[in-house]
Amino acid sequence: MSNLSMLRENLEMPFTPLHLLPALAFYFIFFRKIHSFAFFSATLLIDIEPALYIIFNVPIPQIPLIFGGYNPDGLHIVTHNFFGIVLIVAPAISILAKILEKKRKFWLRILRNARWVDYPLKTVFLSALLGAFIHLGWDLTINEDINMAFPFFYMPNIFVNHQVLDLVWNSSLVVIALSFIFSLKLRESPFRKVP
Repeated sequence: MSNLSMLRENLEMPFTPLHLLPALAFYFIFFRKIHSFAFFSATLLIDIEPALYIIFNVPIPQIPLIFGGYNPDGLHIVTHNFFGIVLIVAPAISILAKILEKKRKFWLRILRNARWVDYPLKTVFLSALLGAFIHLGWDLTINEDINMAFPFFYMPNIFVNHQVLDLVWNSSLVVIALSFIFSLKLRESPFRKVP
């Protein structure tokens, strides 16, 4: 299957920035406990893999599975599963977040009136995990090419359900509004906290 036909097949999938909707709904509720850069970066950057195949025309690899066979062709092979999130996405984002934190003065100069919060590496890693799993959770309702047991064997995605896709979309919009209003009642803006 060509990359172009896979793109056409996946046009109903939410464009990567739309994954911010469920992430924002969650963030506005728990923003004080979440490393925002790691959380939102993982929510978006997990889609680097499909972008490589679609935008940069990188050939989709044939990846052998540990217990035999090959992973079926698809755009969501390596990063869109538990293994990829725990061993690739979250560690990479955590390292990137800690490197960017070294430029604290620079960020505070750009983001005036921001309040810097130092988070331990464990919180950074858990924030990245959470962001990536929110993305994966929504993608499970859309993409049939997600292998739930990668890299061990092939387990088809049984969670595809377009009604749930719509439910996540609509409930996210409601929760974002309510949780943002609640955060303002706490007299603390989720937008003033860095990182």
